[in-house]
Amino acid sequence: MRLDTGGDTENETDSRILLIASDNTFAHTYADLAELLAEPAEGDKFGGAVEFFDCTGRRLAPVFDPQWLLIDLRPGGDPADPAAIQLRLQAVRDHVEWFLTAYPDFAEQSRLSVAEAVASLPPLGSTLIDDIDLMPWHHKGNRGNFLHNAMHAAGWASH
Repeated sequence: MRLDTGGDTENETDSRILLIASDNTFAHTYADLAELLAEPAEGDKFGGAVEFFDCTGRRLAPVFDPQWLLIDLRPGGDPADPAAIQLRLQAVRDHVEWFLTAYPDFAEQSRLSVAEAVASLPPLGSTLIDDIDLMPWHHKGNRGNFLHNAMHAAGWASH
């Protein structure tokens, strides 16, 4: 799927998809729709629904088949709001920081102190594209790095 970004030539061919939990506890980036659809759910338990965005900050509406399986994402009618998406990504980062502080054993399992784990969280706020670049990526068959795994664990934790 190639998303029409409304003339933004820098992001015109950037087909990455940003998934954010509706309660801002989890975020992941997918290279494109095919990668997102190929990824098994693996039992992830979110506090609610998830939302999808393109790299310009425009909401992508999910399309389901009759069995309620996701089959497509289509650009929504509202304009892109990159600043709002950056605020949501900061909320996700803040939640992961809370999680690492509240559950120090998670960091210790990775042989990190809580301070080291928190220091490893990405600094956000430059541009939406930069922030998306810092979000965990899904790679088929890859268990992920510390941020990827912390994001999954924090997404399951309530606050």
